[in-house]
Amino acid sequence: MSNLHLICDDVSLVRAVATEKTMMNISELSCSELSSLVSSRTLRAVEIADALIERVDRFADANAFTDFDASSVRSDAEQADRDLASGRSKGPLHGIPISFKDNINVKGYATTAGTAGMRHFRPQGDAPVAAILRLAGAIAFGKNNMHELAYGTTTNNALFGAARNPFNPDHVCGGSSGGSACAVAHHMVPASIGTDTGGSVRIPAAFCGLWSYRPSPGRWPKAGIVPISSTRDTPGPIARTASDLALLDSVIVGHTEVSKTSMIKGLRIGIPDDFFWDLADPSIFKACSQALDRLKSMGAVLEKVDARRLLGHHAASTTTIALYEGKVTLEGFLKAHGVGNSYESVAQSVAAEDVRSTLLDQLKSETAVGQERYSEAVNIHRPALQQEYRRIFRDNALDVLAFPTALITPPLIGEEATVLLNGKKQPLFPTIIHNTDVGSNAGIPGISIPVGLTETNLPVGLAFDAAAGADRLLLDVAICLEEQFPALKSSHLS
Repeated sequence: MSNLHLICDDVSLVRAVATEKTMMNISELSCSELSSLVSSRTLRAVEIADALIERVDRFADANAFTDFDASSVRSDAEQADRDLASGRSKGPLHGIPISFKDNINVKGYATTAGTAGMRHFRPQGDAPVAAILRLAGAIAFGKNNMHELAYGTTTNNALFGAARNPFNPDHVCGGSSGGSACAVAHHMVPASIGTDTGGSVRIPAAFCGLWSYRPSPGRWPKAGIVPISSTRDTPGPIARTASDLALLDSVIVGHTEVSKTSMIKGLRIGIPDDFFWDLADPSIFKACSQALDRLKSMGAVLEKVDARRLLGHHAASTTTIALYEGKVTLEGFLKAHGVGNSYESVAQSVAAEDVRSTLLDQLKSETAVGQERYSEAVNIHRPALQQEYRRIFRDNALDVLAFPTALITPPLIGEEATVLLNGKKQPLFPTIIHNTDVGSNAGIPGISIPVGLTETNLPVGLAFDAAAGADRLLLDVAICLEEQFPALKSSHLS
């Protein structure tokens, strides 16, 4: 073959690659898709970084980030390209940007937990969850906005502004991982790692038309994360595809399992009507019911179950555990990481009145949750709640329970105290976590999937909980539903 032919072949290859890059919208690609393109040398990590940095700049008013260093991101991407050119790949996330909620320690960034008392804290190292992802090649793509200290569901943050919903910027993104969902839904990053104590990755995902996964507590490491509850806290991902949830989980747990591709036919889905469904806004009920009808047409078996016996033990333990452990764990974090502020000084500086009073109440003997009450909650009521979940799954031969992720659509920014539900004013926080908090308290895994839009073009999420430890089953179900329920994209985004 002549040199001319070699040159022509090279030019054709360059043109083909250039055409493929022109046709693809980098910001719309998933972690899995980007990984394949980077490893095949079709796309450079720096091209991904540049495309996503441009999105961050374009949608800065969405307030998705609390800290973002474009030069650091680009430098890391350039190094990833050099490594790959030398034949060195770190792993399945090589060159892939991942952002982190601002209560997760990431070296090079502040960890503020969205509150003034921690604004100047810069950790000396990564939280284990961030370290594992970086070892697999991920590029730390900034820190995401959140509800102050993770004690809320709106991410209307006094320091950094309200994270704005991509489907209507007058509405919230949910919380407490609202900035994570905001960034992923605005296509600033393919995935973000948030945290979930009572619904804090699943609620924002539902409000922003995304996929999310709450692992069983202990499956993902929680060290190096500003805590609420040692019993209930867990990091978890928000992404635009179920495959990315499974990919990130496989990186964290250290092994990849082949997903089962025929999970839906014969899948037994429990429908707990009382409490989980009967209060839902009609538009939410409709979208979630239609999604279940679609699953039934695919061969799933829907089984109504009575879950009312969960509620007494849940009510007797959920708030007690969170409040008692909230003080103990935050004090421990501040001391262990040398933040330089005490629990009381951090609490005093909290901007949100409800959060501040919640924290300060734990310093007063007349309002603090005592050891005896906490011991009863964690040693009697929570185990009874877990036992009741085991009974429900066993006696009904269920694979998953299904219910609306949230009873309501995303509230308006500024609706912090009450919300209208079925014509009646209800307290906002317990209304939003109403459905996700029960399984969180019991320590079972959950996902939220996007199932459609209401008549007012706001997203709706459908939640699935599995039995304790059945994380892989839940992720397999998610992967099987991925094509049926793609992430929703707002018409406001280009």
